[in-house]
Amino acid sequence: MTLNLDKVESLREMILDLCFPSNIYCICCGNLIDKSRVYSLCDQCLESLNWANGRTCSKCGKVLADTEKRKLLDEIREELELCDDCKNNNFYFDRGFTCMQYGSVEKEMVHKYKFNGCAYMGEKLGKILLDRILLENLRVDMVMSVPMHPKNQLKRGYNQSELMAKVVAKGLGVVYNNRVLLRKHYKAPMNKLDAEQRHANVKDSYGIAEESLRLQRERILLIDDIYTTGSTVDECSRILMEAGADKVYVLTLAAGAN
Repeated sequence: MTLNLDKVESLREMILDLCFPSNIYCICCGNLIDKSRVYSLCDQCLESLNWANGRTCSKCGKVLADTEKRKLLDEIREELELCDDCKNNNFYFDRGFTCMQYGSVEKEMVHKYKFNGCAYMGEKLGKILLDRILLENLRVDMVMSVPMHPKNQLKRGYNQSELMAKVVAKGLGVVYNNRVLLRKHYKAPMNKLDAEQRHANVKDSYGIAEESLRLQRERILLIDDIYTTGSTVDECSRILMEAGADKVYVLTLAAGAN
C-alpha cells in the first residue's frame, strides 16, 4: 500500500487546526482575535511588529537605518544600498529578503514558535514569508530550508524553517526539496556567538546528501527563520552553488539590525 503524501499532509493540517484552531488567538501575544485577522495577529501586534517595508540592503535584505548621514545622501540623491556587513563581505547567495526586523517583539514571537512546541505557528508565519516573496516576482525552481541536526530536530519535534518553507513552496507552486542539504555536525547554538564565532561554528557543518542528484542549474529559494550575520545561509548557499545551483535566494522571517 502506497501512502499519498498530499493526503497525509492534509490530515496533519486538519488535526493541527482542530487542536489549535486558526484565528482564535494571536500567535504573537495570545490575546483573543476573530477570524478576520490576517496571519492570526491582533491589531496591536500587527502594528508593533517592525515590518521591513522601508529601505533595505539590496544584497541581504536587512532594514537600513534612517540616519542623518542617510538623509543627507538622500538629499543629494546618492544611493547607499548595502548594509555594513554586505559592504565588507562577499556572500555566495544572490539576494536576500526578510519580512521584519528582529526586535524584542519579533524575538518573543520566534522564541515561542521554536521552543514552546508551537509548530502550528508555521502555517501562519509561512504565509507571511509567502506574501513577502510574491512581491519580488522571482522565478524559482524549488524551495529548501536550512536543515537541523537530527539530534536537535528530535528534541524539538520539528524544524521550524521547514514548516514555513513548505507553505511557501505550496504557495509558489514549486517543489519543496529536503533531500539535498543536510546538517552534518552537532555544534553549539548560534544565539550567543559573535560574528567570527558564528562563521567558525557553521564551517563544515552542512553538506550534500550522498544519495541526492546534483542540481541542474536550478534557482533555489532557501528559507531560514532568522538572519543575523548571514553565516548559516551563506554556508548553505556555497554548498548549493558548488552542487550546481544557478542562483540561491534567501528568505527569512526576520533579520537583525544592520
